[in-house]
Parts: sequence; structure tokens; C-alpha cells
Amino acid sequence: MKPLMREIVTRALLFSGAPRAVRALFWRDRTAILLYHDPAPATLEAHFEYLRDKVEFVPLSQSNSRGNGRPRVAVTFDDGHARNAELLPIFIKYGVRPTIYVCSSIVAHERTHWFLHPVAREAGVRRLIRLKNGERVAELEARGFRQELLDESATISGLSAAQIEVMRPYVDFQSHTRYHPTLTCCDDDECFEEITVSKVEVERIVGRPCEHFAYPYGIFGPREVELLRAAGYKSARTTDVGWNDEQSDPFRLKAFDIDDESSVAWFAAQLTGLTLVPRYLRLGRIRRFAERLFSGGPTSLKQE
Repeated sequence: MKPLMREIVTRALLFSGAPRAVRALFWRDRTAILLYHDPAPATLEAHFEYLRDKVEFVPLSQSNSRGNGRPRVAVTFDDGHARNAELLPIFIKYGVRPTIYVCSSIVAHERTHWFLHPVAREAGVRRLIRLKNGERVAELEARGFRQELLDESATISGLSAAQIEVMRPYVDFQSHTRYHPTLTCCDDDECFEEITVSKVEVERIVGRPCEHFAYPYGIFGPREVELLRAAGYKSARTTDVGWNDEQSDPFRLKAFDIDDESSVAWFAAQLTGLTLVPRYLRLGRIRRFAERLFSGGPTSLKQE
């Protein structure tokens, strides 16, 4: 959303009292899963401070359980960025036990997430995301990048083994595939490896069971759900907007994708879900948006 439109939407929602109304009418007794990537410590602390007297923080494992009459929040992070280690004092201060979904062949290795590499940015990350996985890998290799190696033009982007060890008593580490491909663009063998082998790698790195998964880009289909079930996962988080309760499909958990640089006002606006209305209006899918946001049951597959 462009800055001017963001400012207009933010002021309108806050002036209308929408955040308070949403908590009372739709969020009550349900869980909002927050999806971050790489926020600065000061930003995250400001968000937690805003929430502290309004919600109950719960671990991800309780996100689709029966509520206690109060809005709940589960905090998650995707990818396993190295700077997530700087957030540990904030987790401890606010008593939040987050889930970090890591790319298991990136963290604890001297490697770079492919979409952060200069070569990928030059080639166009959005375009590469939509390619068949083999084509994407081949194009990046032709341009000089191999996902299993680190070169001089990039930096190590994932959490180190030492950082994970320090965070382990306070953080749940779960799977976000091995190398962060678009799963629906993978062939059967690639998809199996990204889902199943990642589970084994996370368990080896952390020394604990890996039972939860997050779909890269929120894109998945029936094949991915079945592979997750067969591998022994208990849940999977999407990027579909909305709240969760005991009726939610554990393999289609909804979330609120929070901008990492959100001001407190913009954060409050995003928690209503209504900041996505302009996007869905533009796509002509406002009914689908309403079904995803306000439905208490399973959501449809995300293919956008």
C-alpha cells in the first residue's frame, strides 16, 4: 500500500474505533497469529506494549484450541533471519514464546536465503517465485548463485547454530522448508524433500520435535497438505487473513501478515484485517476476502 493511502486508511480505521470493535465482535475468544519476518527490536517492543493490556499471548500450539473469553495472540516469524536473535530480550520481557519457522538448510549454515541474494533481486524475485522450481534454480545457477553455497557477493542471512542454541529455551523452532521454494512449483520429489527432510533437519538442529510448518508465500494445495500429514506435522500456517479457534483446520491456520516496519498506529490498523480491503477490491474478490477474514471454519486454498 502506498504511503499516502496507508496514512488515510490508518487514520480512518483508528478514528472509526474499528480496532476496539473488531476485538469485541470478531477477535473475542479467538487467536490472531501474527506473521513477522525481520522486524527491528524497537518496533516489536512497541507492538507488544500496545497489545499487553488487550490480549493474552499464547504459544502457537494453542492457536486453534478453545478460548477463555479473551482475545489471544500467537507470534510467529518466517525464514529464520539472523537479526531475529536480537529480539530475544523482548520475548523474555513480555513473556512471549514465539515460533520461528526456519529454512532448515539455510539456518545453522553459512548460506543466504535465495530471495535476498543480489542476483535474485536483479533477476526479479516476484518473477522467479512463479517459475517451476527447477527452472528457478537453473536460472539462478546460470547467474552465479547456488543455494547450497555462500559467495562473496552475499552475506549470511540465517540464524547461526550458536544463536539458535541461546534462543532455544525461549523459542519454538519449526519448519519453513529447506530452501524456501514455492511448493506448488515443485515436482513431487522436490516437494517431498522440502517438507519431509526439513522436518528431520530442524529436529537435528534444535534437538526437539518439529511438528509445525509454514507455507512459503502462503501458497499450497492438496498435495502439500497430504505430505505434511504423512510426515507427522500437526499444523501448518498460511498467509490467509483471519482468526483461529477450535473449529479451524490445523493445516490451514490463518494469520495477520504484519509489516516489519509498522508504526503502532499502522500495526493496530492491520490487526483489523480491513487494511486488505483495497487489495481485494482491486482484484474483484471482496466476497472471498470477507469469507476468509470472518469465517470461523477452514479457509480456501491460497493461490494468489
